[in-house]
Amino acid sequence: MSGAKRIVMLCGYRIFPPSTGGHVHSTTIARALARLGHDVLVYCLAGRREDYTEAGGFSRTPRRVQIEPGLVEETNLGPLYGALQTVSRRLGMPRVGQFELLRRGLVPARLREELRRADIIVCDFPFCPPVPGPWSSKPWFMISHELEFKLFRQGSRLERRFAGWMERVERAAPGRYRDIFVCAQEDRDFFRAQDPAGRLKLPYIRCGVDSKMYVAAPGARERVRAQLQLGDDDWLVVFSGSRYGPNLDALAELREFCRAEADFLAAQRIHLLALGSMVAAPERAGAFIATGPVPEVLPYFAAADIGLNPITRGSGSNVKLFEYLVARLPVISTVFGVRGTDLQPDVDYLPYEPQSLRAALERFVQSRSRAQWRQHADEVLARHFRSCDIQELVRDAVAQRPEFGP
Repeated sequence: MSGAKRIVMLCGYRIFPPSTGGHVHSTTIARALARLGHDVLVYCLAGRREDYTEAGGFSRTPRRVQIEPGLVEETNLGPLYGALQTVSRRLGMPRVGQFELLRRGLVPARLREELRRADIIVCDFPFCPPVPGPWSSKPWFMISHELEFKLFRQGSRLERRFAGWMERVERAAPGRYRDIFVCAQEDRDFFRAQDPAGRLKLPYIRCGVDSKMYVAAPGARERVRAQLQLGDDDWLVVFSGSRYGPNLDALAELREFCRAEADFLAAQRIHLLALGSMVAAPERAGAFIATGPVPEVLPYFAAADIGLNPITRGSGSNVKLFEYLVARLPVISTVFGVRGTDLQPDVDYLPYEPQSLRAALERFVQSRSRAQWRQHADEVLARHFRSCDIQELVRDAVAQRPEFGP
């Protein structure tokens, strides 16, 4: 591609393959930039537990993986950031230490080499501030997934203690970066208020996904439903998520709902599937089924009849919602759960609040057949494709920034 740029995407820790909604957002943006013809290096400051186990501990040799043409992920396995991440996770602390090291320029030599070579640096989350050095004059951008300080205010006692610090970091972000790619109107309004001169464009990159990766293999639906011991007349409602505070809150409510409404769910042959790492291991209790961590979610989406988004708190927008849409699943969601989208209640999704889930499920199973719901899901995706597909979202966003052009 004429005018291709060398882009370094700076991440706190390894993001491929994605294990959280934030990872999905980050990895799909990286893929989209590479597919636009840019040369993209995702540089991760720390690895996952298995990376250090495979390396026999901390290592000076980074983990380097070619993800696809034009896209490489390199993970630093050195002791400084690795130990810092371990301590932070065990204490349940935000990445304060990582932020402080980066802003002081205490980074691995390999990152310094890549910053020298880069045309553009994209920082994933506000925990990755620009690194001082001869590359400071290069264009630095930030990806905003949500307003982190608002999430901290709703989190654990320790996270609440750092909410003020996080708010100061995010208020300073408009002055640190050439621009910020925002995911929802909420963070756009917040960063605009910190930029009174209007220097930033604040392009949208909503939490879209790679629609091409959500086409299930033939027979996936039948195979997974057989594994789950579901018949053709059973309805499967899927709730996908990681061990993220708002997900865990919603999961606890769904468990209670399954206990309280056991007779109703059995009579209607409705099963609720908690998909992903919200639960540590597979389990089953009446209508409630949990998978635990899975290598891929797509076969379970294929097995499902509808996607459920029960989230009632948090910030930003929910990646799971866009996954449901591109997997061609109809959606039941709280009104809060569709924030950051253009979806209309009763037109594009079935709205509900926690106290009215039973009524929403009754409406779902009684108002349309499975074939009619599939047709409905196809129509919703057609209406909202450009706001769901990450390639379209990234293309539109970077078109607003001349740094990415020829």
